[in-house]
Amino acid sequence: MAKPRLLNMNGTIIRYEDARVHVLSTAMKYAASVYEAMRAYWSDADQQLYVFRLREHLQRLRRSAKIARIPLPADPARFERETLEVIRANDLHEDLHVRLIVFVDTDDGGLASREPVGYVIAPIPTTRYFETAGLHVAVSSWHRTADNAIPARVKAAANYQNSRLALLQAKTDGYDDAIMLNTDGSVAEGPGYTLFLVRDDQPMTPSVTSNILEGVTRSTLLALFPESLGVTVEQRQIDRTELYVADEAFFAGTAAEVTPILSVDRRPVGEGAMGPLTAKVRDAYFRAVRDGSAPHPEWRTPVYG
Repeated sequence: MAKPRLLNMNGTIIRYEDARVHVLSTAMKYAASVYEAMRAYWSDADQQLYVFRLREHLQRLRRSAKIARIPLPADPARFERETLEVIRANDLHEDLHVRLIVFVDTDDGGLASREPVGYVIAPIPTTRYFETAGLHVAVSSWHRTADNAIPARVKAAANYQNSRLALLQAKTDGYDDAIMLNTDGSVAEGPGYTLFLVRDDQPMTPSVTSNILEGVTRSTLLALFPESLGVTVEQRQIDRTELYVADEAFFAGTAAEVTPILSVDRRPVGEGAMGPLTAKVRDAYFRAVRDGSAPHPEWRTPVYG
């Protein structure tokens, strides 16, 4: 990824080079931070930059902070305003990855320290996260963390050690990515993105009680499937072997967007190519994020004008 020229730190726009957190901060030592990763999409047709589902991301940040007992240093309205301001300050007119991190900034050495709390908003120019026609994935031997251990519905830095172990294992073993299971053997998600399957023309995805992040992209697709394709997504527990008999599969997330899965554990998914429902919902998704005339204008927050 490229680096932003300017970012917002604790309400002040500063140079990228001047952003500092102490190496002995609670955030550094104990991963005491929650965050949101958002996308902004440039529309050539509209000559506009849209932040996609900004308010929903900020709502999830509030929920993550509540569970993690990290007091938010600003309200959602301020975070929204400052997100748009720092994008404008950088004069960006391209696709972005926007990261908003809230972290415990004290260096008193205490595991239970809660204040002071700092934050940073960084708009980062980006391209597609997966520059590929599809992914070959493995079912990881690393289980997804449980809700009563490290809850997956909290978008926190600490959770990504679990995802990192699964992804590094998959790449070491020659795969592109991984799928994580729960301790009972049911399907959870990928390391940083939710998972959808299609069986006999029925799309399905693990329920929110399957130790998954309650994804903003996931909720977007749950709306787009019936609106654009006329089919409702089934949300339920999914068995591991259903991965092997699925007709289609794809990852979905702010970074992943809609990315087809071509094989699981060296077994082809369907014909080993992107399936028709995946292609249709992906087209609907990219229209939703980039086209100002698409349904759900409330999903797109314009940056300029």
